[in-house]
Amino acid sequence: MRHRVRLGAAAALVLAASGWATYTSYAPQPSSVESLTLYDPTDLREVAGSAENVFHAGVIRRTGHRSLGGLEQELYEVRVDRNFKGRLTGVVTVTQSPGEDAPLTPGESYVFATAAWDGGAGHAVLSGTKPHPAPDLGAAAGRATDRAAGGAGRGLTVAERWLWAVAHQVDVTKQPLTPATGTSPSARPMQSPRA
Repeated sequence: MRHRVRLGAAAALVLAASGWATYTSYAPQPSSVESLTLYDPTDLREVAGSAENVFHAGVIRRTGHRSLGGLEQELYEVRVDRNFKGRLTGVVTVTQSPGEDAPLTPGESYVFATAAWDGGAGHAVLSGTKPHPAPDLGAAAGRATDRAAGGAGRGLTVAERWLWAVAHQVDVTKQPLTPATGTSPSARPMQSPRA
């Protein structure tokens, strides 16, 4: 009798182990998770380092909206005039979160810092950043832009400012915090390209 109980217990253990092994091999595995990159949206070097594309474009029209994970996005067609980073050409779709900023205006031009979505079919404005109004790339960059990069670009045009930001871009994923200040090394002002 004891022999049958032991044999039954062993058989039950083998069946349970086999069942668990089968379940874990066929159960859906956790999918890969994307993480958010923390960057300072007022530091053009960090924005350039976090963007896949930085470009100047004119807004053609608003084409609608989409929902991505419950987040609404406004869709715009824009015509790329100049790349500062990346190789976009022609007409591309740009998304912007409504409510964060004023809607883009058809006929106006902006500098966009974006990340591709849907296999490159569209380009989302980086979270926390704003498309920079830029009707004239030859115009002075302005005080807000100078302050954003530690004042290194005083006297630069809009185009020169973005070229400088891309040339001095900061990859925040590789920047450790400085123990003394708790900030990343990118928070230190860079030397002006005209200095």
